[in-house]
Amino acid sequence: MRPILALAVVLFVLALLIENADRLFARADLHPGADRALEIVAGAKGRLLPAASIGTGPERIGNALRIGDRTLVPGRALDGLRSALLGPEGRLESQRIYESASTEDARALRATVEAARPGAVLVLASTGRIEPGAEDEVAKSELASALDQLGARARPGLVSPESWALIALRLENGWTPLAESYSRESGVAVSFVLGNRLELPEGFTGDFAEVHAPQEVEVFLEEELDYAAERSAGCGLVLDRTVLGRTLAAILEPPSAGNPGRLVWNDVRLGAGSGFLAWLGLADGAGDDSDGVVFELWVDGERVQAQPVRPRSPWTIFLVDLRAYAGRSVDLELRVEPGANAEGDTALWGRPMLLHGYQRSPLEVWAERR
Repeated sequence: MRPILALAVVLFVLALLIENADRLFARADLHPGADRALEIVAGAKGRLLPAASIGTGPERIGNALRIGDRTLVPGRALDGLRSALLGPEGRLESQRIYESASTEDARALRATVEAARPGAVLVLASTGRIEPGAEDEVAKSELASALDQLGARARPGLVSPESWALIALRLENGWTPLAESYSRESGVAVSFVLGNRLELPEGFTGDFAEVHAPQEVEVFLEEELDYAAERSAGCGLVLDRTVLGRTLAAILEPPSAGNPGRLVWNDVRLGAGSGFLAWLGLADGAGDDSDGVVFELWVDGERVQAQPVRPRSPWTIFLVDLRAYAGRSVDLELRVEPGANAEGDTALWGRPMLLHGYQRSPLEVWAERR
């Protein structure tokens, strides 16, 4: 009899729990399929702006979206807004880049915003230039409508360069921004953690931050290759070339016979304390008769500094003071002039970067910090 009585008690308790589940347990209105917290991180960076760091460490996010354990990066550089749409269950439903120069894409973004289901999450982050053409009033109108519906506080797309990122949640009565950030001086990063139960407090309007760049910043030019206005054939990022056995992430810029290698960016803003820094080298394997190359930095068609480098030389520091150009937007050119016997030489700009805000050599500053 005792086993039967025990079974009856268990069945009674189970029936009671089922009947009163709504009162006994908190109901998860959003993301019911998620069994753990989902962290979303969105990074955005305008052209030739320093990338945002994550937390207080050295990690930089640049142009990337992190959805849980997935990292979404653009396969190629485009101007516009990268997006990730999560369904009410927290699963990634779609990802896309809405190009800023396309009226069709602007309309598609607005349609995505209007068609999203309650419980959906939309992540948007700028890449490159997001300012529509001056004559494209339709694209501007469609973008403004989408931003209004999302509840965005910033108005990206009015100037360039700029960085903007937003994480927004679709509720029954419309969109609510969860986190948003904007800057004209640097990249931005926003994050939010979604659990299997998401309840927003009354009056919640989301976190918003307008970011200002630190006094001293670096812009790594290997991350800006796709935005260069001119690139010689064969110019690109390499990670495995060595100079006297030492490897450094570098831009390979091979000159051809009688023709310099050229890499040019237009409309580069230079401020107080601006400069250029790189490590120069010829990759191991140059011919015995090579007489090397000359690395040159040009600003607005004027050669500012030059450095000859011969084969079997170590990485050479190349530091240029650009404070004389403060307050100007310039054309910046990295040029490699071949020697008489430089055929086959592999010229490397190791870790080239623009510096801003330094009033003395950044090498001294970095040495002190270490």
